Amino acid sequence: MKVFIAGANGKVGTILSGKLWGASGFSPVALIRDNLQQMKFTGLGVPSVLGDLEQGVSSFLTDLDAVVFTAGSGGHTGPDKTTDVDQNAAIKLIRDCEKAGVKRFVMVSAIGADPNSESTRIQHYLRAKGVADSRLRSSTLDYTILAPGTLINERGTGRVQVAEELGFHGYLPREDLADCIVECLRNFNTIGRTIQVVSGGEKLKDAFIGLVGGALPPIA
Repeated sequence: MKVFIAGANGKVGTILSGKLWGASGFSPVALIRDNLQQMKFTGLGVPSVLGDLEQGVSSFLTDLDAVVFTAGSGGHTGPDKTTDVDQNAAIKLIRDCEKAGVKRFVMVSAIGADPNSESTRIQHYLRAKGVADSRLRSSTLDYTILAPGTLINERGTGRVQVAEELGFHGYLPREDLADCIVECLRNFNTIGRTIQVVSGGEKLKDAFIGLVGGALPPIA
């Protein structure tokens, strides 16, 4: 399965790139923005392409089996950049995938993402994510939306709690989120689902099978 990673240079994207590169049946392609980032991925052994997500990357969407959107404007930017990246760039990529015939799309969102979020802390971010998620749900793509709790840099535990609505907000190591993305790509029963995920509970694979059913073989 050839997987295009939008946001590959971010913390989750970097971990995911390495995991897919080392996993049987996967071939990752990292979208990066400059030559310095390209050197980093060359060192990891992961193929990369230079492009700007905000300007569009339709020229790279040929001969792909799946796209993962794990890009984000980051906490150091203002609301305008959040709208540009987390909302508009995501929607543009969804639209370009529809045109290019790339069916499988995994979106990294967030617990609480909602176009009408009333959050007092990160309202603009959750609204931007919610708008992008809504566009994905209405698309023709075979989508999965992964909505983690607050991401932390601790080592992954391999144990998660998953549900369509958890009813609470927890934490999740970025490494575990990367493993959740891989599991979604492997398990086609996650298609058409929005899955909230936080740390704890069952072994990761068992948690997903318990929610959506047994895994189906990935595309070769």
